[in-house]
Amino acid sequence: MNKEPTEKLIKTIMQHVSLLPEMQEHLLSHIFIKRIHKDHYLSLHEKDHFFLYSGILKKENQQTGDIAHFMLEGDFGIFPSDQNNSSFVSIEPCVLFAIRAGDLDNLLSQYKQLISPYRDLIFEWAKQRQKRIELLLLPAADRKTALLDRLGSSYNRIQNKDLANYLHMNVSYFSQLPL
Repeated sequence: MNKEPTEKLIKTIMQHVSLLPEMQEHLLSHIFIKRIHKDHYLSLHEKDHFFLYSGILKKENQQTGDIAHFMLEGDFGIFPSDQNNSSFVSIEPCVLFAIRAGDLDNLLSQYKQLISPYRDLIFEWAKQRQKRIELLLLPAADRKTALLDRLGSSYNRIQNKDLANYLHMNVSYFSQLPL
């Protein structure tokens, strides 16, 4: 496995919890790298967890085409169930690390000190979804400003049609709103 990406993953995890070398080895032995070409779907098993090392993903409803979420480098995600009707689509080439739900369960049961930080991670994941609901309650110009602040310079890597879709706006109206 490429050393630099795994070091970034371990550093990200260690912002939340200490990992002994043995724990790092065990974790890395269960992680696999997934590469996705631009405009391709992410394919994982239901409830698999992943860390986006590079690229941008959008979570899109396959029936309506609505975009529910953007994921940037350094974000964690959980792969949705088949009944969810949502898929992750790459906006640009992506590299991510994934771990099967069962392997994660085994790691958590073996290393109990990981449970509390894992709960924190899940709570942060849920808060990100709540922020979108709050975002959509804002006036249009404030929605655009808040989204662009959240995305930072990465917003230039996402097409206006996708940004407008996410904010439930017409793309021409979105483009006319000031930055």
